Amino acid sequence: MGSGKTPILAVDDERMNLRLLQGMLKPFGLEFLSAQSGLEALSIAKSRDLALILLDVMMPGMDGFQVAEALRGDPVTRHIPIIFVTAINKEQKHVFRGYELGAVDYLFKPVEAEVLCGKVRVFVELHRQRQALEEASRQLLRSVEELRVSKAALEESELRYRTVADYNHDWESWIGPDGRALYVSPSCERISGYPPGVFQEDSEFLHTIVAPDDRDTIRRFLGDSRAETLDFRIRNRDGEQRWLNVVRREIPGRENGGSLGWRLSMRDITARKEAELQLRHLALHDPLTGLANRTLLLDRTSLALERLKRGRKNMAGLVFLDLDRFKVVNDSLGHARGDLLLVEVARRIQACVRGVDLVARFGGDEFILLLEELESPREAIHVAKRVRDAMRKPFVIDGHEITTSASLGLVLAVDGDVGAEELIRHANIAMYKAKESGKNRFHVFNERMLEQAVAALRLENDLRRAIRRGEFHLAFQPIVSLGDGRLGGFETLLRWNHPRRGAVSPADFIPVAEETGMIIELGQWVLDQACGVMRRWQQANSHAGNLSLAVNVSARQFAKSGLADDVLRAVGVSGLAPESLKLEITETAIMDNPRNSVQKLHRLRQDGIRFSIDDFGTGYSSLGYLQKFPLDDLKIDLSFVRVMESSAENLEIVRTIIGLAHNLGLSVVAEGIESAAQRNILAELGCEYGQGYLFSRAVPEAEAEAWVRSGERFSEAGRPRTGNA
Repeated sequence: MGSGKTPILAVDDERMNLRLLQGMLKPFGLEFLSAQSGLEALSIAKSRDLALILLDVMMPGMDGFQVAEALRGDPVTRHIPIIFVTAINKEQKHVFRGYELGAVDYLFKPVEAEVLCGKVRVFVELHRQRQALEEASRQLLRSVEELRVSKAALEESELRYRTVADYNHDWESWIGPDGRALYVSPSCERISGYPPGVFQEDSEFLHTIVAPDDRDTIRRFLGDSRAETLDFRIRNRDGEQRWLNVVRREIPGRENGGSLGWRLSMRDITARKEAELQLRHLALHDPLTGLANRTLLLDRTSLALERLKRGRKNMAGLVFLDLDRFKVVNDSLGHARGDLLLVEVARRIQACVRGVDLVARFGGDEFILLLEELESPREAIHVAKRVRDAMRKPFVIDGHEITTSASLGLVLAVDGDVGAEELIRHANIAMYKAKESGKNRFHVFNERMLEQAVAALRLENDLRRAIRRGEFHLAFQPIVSLGDGRLGGFETLLRWNHPRRGAVSPADFIPVAEETGMIIELGQWVLDQACGVMRRWQQANSHAGNLSLAVNVSARQFAKSGLADDVLRAVGVSGLAPESLKLEITETAIMDNPRNSVQKLHRLRQDGIRFSIDDFGTGYSSLGYLQKFPLDDLKIDLSFVRVMESSAENLEIVRTIIGLAHNLGLSVVAEGIESAAQRNILAELGCEYGQGYLFSRAVPEAEAEAWVRSGERFSEAGRPRTGNA
């Protein structure tokens, strides 16, 4: 026996996560079912009528994607809504895969109770409405059956009275063989607003209050003896639209077998019909924005492509839109205001499209526009530009002015040979190309983009294998004192030797590692290895204790909550003095969440770790926060150094950065020094250190150790010379 409560299922291999979800949902009074494995989840789903499944992605054995695929493949469970609850970042392609498997939404760990309850409430209510609808249908069937059984037992002399009793709640009518209304029950007035006499005096009056679109249907129904039931609409006396269900039964004569006419039993089913329409709407629309959802989008896109294949329309287009930096809005203003922003974005997009177009929310902050009946690519480009420009205008949400932008990808379909899913993937590829190009713009898909996407996927797979097989090694570029040519330390750089492609440029594989999250594992490996190398150099060379080793920390690494523990563990295991390690963090990464950055840096500074802001001048740093960061030096980006001699403006920028650093008590390192003239200009401006091809490219560990051991200095021309260290 069930508990009478609406059942939902939470699936997670961690019992603590299940308890947290149960606690958040306790106010709903739900029947909370839980499973710690995919197989257990499938067993429960087949045996219970679930309103929703909260499904973890990363699980041993069957992961969440495999469970979702199994649920969608089973007729018994395919209808159950699935919300993935995961720590996977939304930027990963895994999120796209989840929506392909039929997920209705994503929740990202740590889950916020307000967000969880808001999403669960929708599907619990849908489940309860569906159960109520099913119960109403069962009651209707029982009522029809009862009428059929009772009719057989009635005597012909009692048909006029017992068949259509005055006290019946339904609108009962007896229509004679000639079409005249022999009897109309008083309930007709409660339903239609008109008294029985109106219908008895005028056999056509019923047709006058039927909705115009349903009049032909009701006439065919009344004239077809094979049809028994029909749903149709009327306008009552107050002008309100009401839905009626009519059941039609012939009244046979007992003696000669002739017909005495027809019995019509009409019931007001407006509430049920509106619930059905609402369920249908919710099944095809996003509950937050009211836009079409993925199901409706795929259906409409498939129909559009089919029309193209038949040569009935000129062209169709698909625009994939993703908001830029939407995560910042959620993190700073909360998910509730983030949802309000999405609603306003949906309204603006709808105001930019034509009447024949469809706007859908694909998931998260992603929207898709289906553009039909295009006569030329220019029409689609015009819509895309209009949407892009609309996104640039500030939004006002709960008194907060929010400035955002969007990256858009456009794909055109001419002959309908491509499928709907593939068309969406092509638009998605073009959108990511726009985002990579600097955001706040749009790109039109071409085959070159597809080739690049395939190549990127191949590179991602190779990168995963490379991590498992240990195909990486470290290189070290010397950092030189511009005052006396002494070796000040090294910057650690990651290198990859592919077994077939040879050396792969960091410019190719580092962005892929960043996007997929593999940079966290790679970054930790670099940190562990670099600390061990520096410790060995210092043990073998007494003067190496004055050298520092710089290790780059990616934006994802820096955002990781356990960064301080990871760094201190690497230092502790290697035995390296913390003062010998300098973490290089980009200006953009450190300013993404300044308050959090201050806390992290001070935590590590307490244990002696040193810091440098990398690529300074390419981002935007608040002077107030620069004063709060426990920094040691700034690194001038090589883009400024390379054009100092030819650009007075860039020379002045370099002078300003050096002056700012010195005012803050920081030293300066210049990157990308390639000529003696550049070195001399920087030295005259007071820059303390430099690195670049003038001194050396990044070299293998053995060669770098040889410099440490020999104590070589670098002359003004950049060539090393032997001297006392």
